[in-house]
Amino acid sequence: MIFNLLSLNKLGRFSQLICIPFLVTTLFNAQASAANLTNLQQQIKESKQTKAQKQKQQRLLEEALSDSEQAIANVSQRVNETKKTIEEKRASLVSLKKSTKQLEEDKLKQQSLLQQQLVSAYMTGQNDLIKLMLNQEDLSRIVRAKSYYQYLNEARLDSIESLHSTQQKLISNEKEQKATLLALEKMYQDQKERQDTVSTQKNKRDKALKLLRKDINYQNKKLAELGESEKALRERLKKAAEERKIQELAAAKARLAKEIEDKKKAKTKFLSKAKQKTFSKLASQKGKLQWPIRGSVLHRFGSSRSSQVKWKGIAIAANEGEKVRAVATGRVLFAGYFKGYGMVIALDHSDNYITLYGYNQTLLQKAGDVVLQGDAIALAGHSGGQDKNSLYFELSHKGKAEDPLRWLSRKK
Repeated sequence: MIFNLLSLNKLGRFSQLICIPFLVTTLFNAQASAANLTNLQQQIKESKQTKAQKQKQQRLLEEALSDSEQAIANVSQRVNETKKTIEEKRASLVSLKKSTKQLEEDKLKQQSLLQQQLVSAYMTGQNDLIKLMLNQEDLSRIVRAKSYYQYLNEARLDSIESLHSTQQKLISNEKEQKATLLALEKMYQDQKERQDTVSTQKNKRDKALKLLRKDINYQNKKLAELGESEKALRERLKKAAEERKIQELAAAKARLAKEIEDKKKAKTKFLSKAKQKTFSKLASQKGKLQWPIRGSVLHRFGSSRSSQVKWKGIAIAANEGEKVRAVATGRVLFAGYFKGYGMVIALDHSDNYITLYGYNQTLLQKAGDVVLQGDAIALAGHSGGQDKNSLYFELSHKGKAEDPLRWLSRKK
């Protein structure tokens, strides 16, 4: 019995000894899990803070990129205008030189005429008139002689005045030529300074792009935002088109109300003019539209742009500063900067047809302008964060994108 009790006591103590390490281990594991949980929560908190900081830096870089590209667009537009002005001044200078040459020829002719008149007057001599009067010869001869000498004097005065006027014109033209040359030199200097400004803005943009690409999350975020930017742009264009249609409908109703009060003939004349202003049907030009720019197709309609996004238009290779032209007559629906597409211009061709031109360096038209087929509407570039100079071209009908290659002519 005593042995059994001792055995039981030993067994109990032994069991207690076995349970103590188990409890310690369990307690230690619980503490470790709590520590791990706290550590994990801290890591999550730090990751969120790091992500927020990166997102903030990314937003600042994107804003810098947008400001840089818009500044480039504005400066490029001024440079383009300066080039046109210089060409006009040069044409004016050529015309001025032709005028000067003609005046020089007139001067020589007038000098020759005056010389002939002076020789004639000298050969004739005015003493004959005095002799006739002193000798009291025939009165009719005296009158004729007097008229003849008076005519010679008046002719000489006219020639002298003409010569003086011609000389004054030559002096004036010479001054104008000098002023024109000075103006041209100043324009060239201004253009050089503006080109330097463009170069500075480009460097700023390039630095912003390099910094932006260093962000490890940029590419993933860019692909995700691309679909959202596309959707937002389409909604914006759709809204703008609806607003324009509402405005046009209201204006048409106002015109119609006014025409009802007028005579039937005036109303018919108004309707005839309104009909002449409508755009030609785009549907009839399928496969015949001219290309917006000459270049190879870099990306085709419907091809994969990323794992989630497909191309809704085509990308065409272009040279920086090359003119982008309207494929058909239309009205500018939207012109400005849009994230992911850079400097964008969209044309409304009526009948729910819209063409869109993106990645431009600068825009040459503004919203509401009417442009004809072949008119320059922008200068090509690589805005919107593109790596290469190119043009993004899209054609849609009733909000649905269609393959532009089926609409464009085979000949570029």
